[in-house]
Amino acid sequence: MSNFPARGPGSTAPAGGPVRYVTMGPSPTVETVPGRPVPTVDLYDLDRALDEGVRGLMFSLNCDQIYLERRRETLEAFVRGGGRVLVNGHVHRPFLPGLAPWRAIDHHGPEDLRIAPVTAHPVWEGVDFHELLFRTGVPGTPAGDELARVGVAGFYGRGYHAHVPEGGTVLNGIGPHLLPLDIVFPLGEGAVLAHAGNDLLGFSDPGRSTRNLGSRLLDWLEGPSS
Repeated sequence: MSNFPARGPGSTAPAGGPVRYVTMGPSPTVETVPGRPVPTVDLYDLDRALDEGVRGLMFSLNCDQIYLERRRETLEAFVRGGGRVLVNGHVHRPFLPGLAPWRAIDHHGPEDLRIAPVTAHPVWEGVDFHELLFRTGVPGTPAGDELARVGVAGFYGRGYHAHVPEGGTVLNGIGPHLLPLDIVFPLGEGAVLAHAGNDLLGFSDPGRSTRNLGSRLLDWLEGPSS
């Protein structure tokens, strides 16, 4: 039996798949992952998305956290019922149990922002973490010393979660002390993935080791089918 919230009579899987990208204001469908378009939904239409029977939600880093706090009970019920959520960016108002405030890391150079895996997770399988530290944000795939020369250090993350909730797992750490950058924790029958940096889906770059990050992220958000 599915753990996900029941849908209305005669309802079907939502068009474009069971994941929604929650943004501020109307946005086009995200085509980052070939063959798997992700419909976007305005944050203030979140209830409509939940009524469509979605399995996973990605919250963009620019979402209104005051509004999300007001929808806390609804969001918590969604996750506890089996939904999965990705929270991107800086959490200032923890709108789900287990989320922690964002803290800026004291950095003076690339080594202070280096990302390293702490616990293996399928979303990051095969990712070269050096490419997360140095990323140009423009077309082209420089590598090695050239990537370090032209890349932007810390584009993936420049802060961390202030604490890890009970039952949570640190997936990736930042800096020499491996402060928690990417964490995952259970909530009821569902789960929350929290990334203290720029929107994860945007790192799915063709021609780089992160090329499959987007599709694996969608796999995780869609969750088990039964």
